[in-house]
Amino acid sequence: MKKNLKERFVYSVAGFLLVLLAGQAICSMRTKSPTADELAHHVASGYSYLVTKDFRMNPASPPLPRMLAGLPLLFLKAKAPLDHPSWEAGNSPEFAQQFFYVYNKDADRLIFWARVPIVILSVLFGFFVFWWGRKLFGDWAGLAALFLYAFCPDIIAHSGLATADLAVAFFFFLTLFSFWAYLLTPSFKRLGMTGVLAGLAFLSKFSAILLLPSLLISGLLSGKAKSIPPARIAGFLCVMLFTVWAGYFFELKPLLKNTPDPVKKEAVYRRIGGEPLVWFARNVPVPLSTFSSALVSMSHTRAQGTNAFLMGQWSREGWWYYYFVAFAVKNTLPFVLIALLSFLFIRKLALSRISMAVLVVPVVFFFLATLGDKAQAGIRYFLPIYPLLFILGGGLIVYLWQRNKVYLKALVCGLLVWHMAEAFYIFPHYLAYFNELVGGPKNGYKFLRDSNLDWGQDLKGLAKWVKEQGNPEVALFYPWPASPDYYGIPRRKLSDEEYEKPADALYAISVHRMDAVRWTKDIPPSKVIGHSIFVYDLRKH
Repeated sequence: MKKNLKERFVYSVAGFLLVLLAGQAICSMRTKSPTADELAHHVASGYSYLVTKDFRMNPASPPLPRMLAGLPLLFLKAKAPLDHPSWEAGNSPEFAQQFFYVYNKDADRLIFWARVPIVILSVLFGFFVFWWGRKLFGDWAGLAALFLYAFCPDIIAHSGLATADLAVAFFFFLTLFSFWAYLLTPSFKRLGMTGVLAGLAFLSKFSAILLLPSLLISGLLSGKAKSIPPARIAGFLCVMLFTVWAGYFFELKPLLKNTPDPVKKEAVYRRIGGEPLVWFARNVPVPLSTFSSALVSMSHTRAQGTNAFLMGQWSREGWWYYYFVAFAVKNTLPFVLIALLSFLFIRKLALSRISMAVLVVPVVFFFLATLGDKAQAGIRYFLPIYPLLFILGGGLIVYLWQRNKVYLKALVCGLLVWHMAEAFYIFPHYLAYFNELVGGPKNGYKFLRDSNLDWGQDLKGLAKWVKEQGNPEVALFYPWPASPDYYGIPRRKLSDEEYEKPADALYAISVHRMDAVRWTKDIPPSKVIGHSIFVYDLRKH
């Protein structure tokens, strides 16, 4: 009876934490305009996949999160602009503009419902974090891991966005969980499930490619390498690829048909195999055509790099320490401290060799694999290892508590309360969270940009503020695809001269690209919207 009461209590607390997680995400996402990737690439494209089973619209990323986002829109009977020239051209940004602002008139409603499946996914994610932590370290450790998850600003931020980052982290985590179960008790069923989940991870985002070496190294270090013979590895890969193919509706087409930048891809194929390979890519239908073509594009992008920002500098070459800095400043200090201590005390946690390998190897591998990365687009790429750190943190918290030292119990309570307070403090601006190491979110723009801070999410907040001021004209510099006109913002573009010297006007500047407006370095903002749009009221009153 006592055991049943305790179990019910533990599950009740877990359920309460999951409700709080969903509540934070939903309340936040209602205040936020669509981010760049949601509007230009994910939602409208995902909806087109569902209604046409054609992946021409921005196939450079896998389709599963996009289709999840598009699923509720089927019930809303949204209109897809399939008769617009952007469809034939595969122009996803223009297709999305038509979808949200011309063919359908209620963009906020569509975005809200597109985000709901990701909230549901995040709740399931949190439950499995609790479940695995409980299996490894007991009930209280499971709850502690879930507590860290439910109040992590990065997790909450991406739980309320219709993008791929939370989805790939979820399936990456489930793949590791399934592989752990397989190593404990090898069976074809468990290995097959691991293959299915790995396939779903690849259907979510190409960063899942880091999963394969993580599994391989974990398996080798687990002491169970003999339970993974070559035949089973081949079977795992076949199941994984079949799952990916199923996610593309068993598509069969030539590699260069209905694909963006066919000339660029044709040049890649010509370098690899000459004219015979180009002819093959043009004419021969193959399975996984879109997936294979997208892999080629992804490899090219990673090699070329992206224009990243770190601590006041822009670079296309990247910095080896980029993700170390991003992790240190974009998470709550209590979580950073708990994560570090869990590695220092790893041997005290009494993990089996299998559990140690599966939990620790992916974390270390992620950091090592990104040392030479040139495409540094934000801490969101590290979400797959967060739950592993939450679980290890849960184990550490229980270990410290069981030492029966008053100061250790006080430390544990203090860290958890601090962690929770940070989430409440930043509400509803989770995407813009920065910790005290850099002076909080008000100084975040000095250290990181893009999806770490400003992804176009605060246009709705700007519109609300402008309306409260009596709808004055705004000189707006907003380099994101969401429409200021949809939100009724009276605006104009900056003149060429105004990038160098301001006029007597009201300015709203997106902080991601504020360096282009040179005078912003010398003039403090009059108002800050959501930490991502700086307002400068330079009118003469």
